[in-house]
Amino acid sequence: MIGKAEKDSTGKCPLCGGGLHDGASAMPFFLDDKIVVVKDVPSEVCADCGEAYMKSGAAKNVEKLLDTLESLHAEMSIVHYKVA
Repeated sequence: MIGKAEKDSTGKCPLCGGGLHDGASAMPFFLDDKIVVVKDVPSEVCADCGEAYMKSGAAKNVEKLLDTLESLHAEMSIVHYKVA
């Protein structure tokens, strides 16, 4: 989910046109002066360029996780995605 383009409904990567497949990826997020890396986020990953697009069902869970981590005084956190 590093690229700015959003996944389209054709199952093709909007960056390179490659096919997307189910997978998981590590995604970095920046919260003010903090960095959070969430590992194992359910994603669709391009078979050609490797770009990952977070699945829509995971977005709300990641948002809750980031809200929780925002209050920590750590400069960097690495956490695993887990559905509650």
